[in-house]
Amino acid sequence: METLKKAWNWLLGKTTVDEKIKETITEVKKEVSEVKAAIKEVKVAVKKAIKETSDVVDVIQKAAPKKKRYYANKKPATKVEPKVVVKK
Repeated sequence: METLKKAWNWLLGKTTVDEKIKETITEVKKEVSEVKAAIKEVKVAVKKAIKETSDVVDVIQKAAPKKKRYYANKKPATKVEPKVVVKK
């Protein structure tokens, strides 16, 4: 009788371990699905952030002052009038 009781208690101990394992597996599966959903949200957020930063960079580049080119002052061309030859 005592051996049967030990065997029964051993069997009960094993089933609780199995039940704990099953509970742990279901919890892990839930957490994995939550992590996958969070990763998808992060991907979307990163894509939005990249788009916004590229927009900001474009605006900054357009607003940046352009380099001014300074040319040496050229003398204005003098008007050359044709010489009028007056005959006497």
